[in-house]
Amino acid sequence: MKIVIVMPIYEDWDSATALCKKIDDAFRSQDSFDISLLLIDDGSSLSLPPHDLKFIPQSIKNISILFLRRNLGHQRAIAIALGYIQQNMNGDAVVVMDADGEDRPEDIPVLIEKMKQAGHPVAVFAERGRRLENVTFRLFYQCYRILHNIFTGRDIRFGNFSVMPWEYLDRLVAYPELWNHYAATFIKSRLPYVRVRLNRANRIAGKSRMDFVSLVIHGLSALFANQEVVGTRLLVLNLIMTLGLLLLAGIVMIIKLFTQLAIPGWATTTMGLLLILASQSLIACFLLVFSIMMNRSHLGFLPIRDHAHFVRCERTLYSQ
Repeated sequence: MKIVIVMPIYEDWDSATALCKKIDDAFRSQDSFDISLLLIDDGSSLSLPPHDLKFIPQSIKNISILFLRRNLGHQRAIAIALGYIQQNMNGDAVVVMDADGEDRPEDIPVLIEKMKQAGHPVAVFAERGRRLENVTFRLFYQCYRILHNIFTGRDIRFGNFSVMPWEYLDRLVAYPELWNHYAATFIKSRLPYVRVRLNRANRIAGKSRMDFVSLVIHGLSALFANQEVVGTRLLVLNLIMTLGLLLLAGIVMIIKLFTQLAIPGWATTTMGLLLILASQSLIACFLLVFSIMMNRSHLGFLPIRDHAHFVRCERTLYSQ
């Protein structure tokens, strides 16, 4: 079984090379696998990729580095990588994982075995069990999951770490949303998948470059991978709010005309405020409708078509 493992890397080459050694160890007793690693250099400039490995692989057949022309972020680097391997490589399955060591190499055979046991083509994603992040991160992560569920109707419980059958690439690289978020796009594609609960490990070296702003952008990218559903739900909420404001305006008029409860001048002020809010809500509704229709007619970035614009070259680091 030929497996291609994809790892986006930005300035984290110490972790990446150590992780290559751990992956090699994880498959040392697995003779039925032909393992290739594709390391995606996401525009690193402070630390250069290695020219050779500090170990001799025993189970990995090929390790190469795909150099991107600029830094894109790990989600877009994954989109470029999937488009590239769909056009230039072949195999039986693709593994996507992070290069910092938090995705454990010994769990890759677990994911592959789960995929093989299904009896039909299915992707397997690692659902996080024990997490090592601080309380603040976990709190915001739960908020992100709740918002994603509210605005898309889909619960997202996993990240990049996954294995999928090779034939899924043909469909996945035709989704423009892959440019923003890999996991959310996979959910949108309606391709079959299952989850396996796995624990995270500690980073191998260095510190994460994902600050709070980057994490917020990452969460918003997952929402906008389903922008039509999000936009439609926001439109419905806006319409409900507009109707509620108009209903309140009607109540104000009834109180003004048919009761003695009105304080002089209050009805004019209240009506003016409610009508302003209602008009702004209606304008927002029209803008949402216009935005949704514009996005439906705009194809945007297609990994299968546009990935080559961002690829500088591929360099073989090791080959048997």
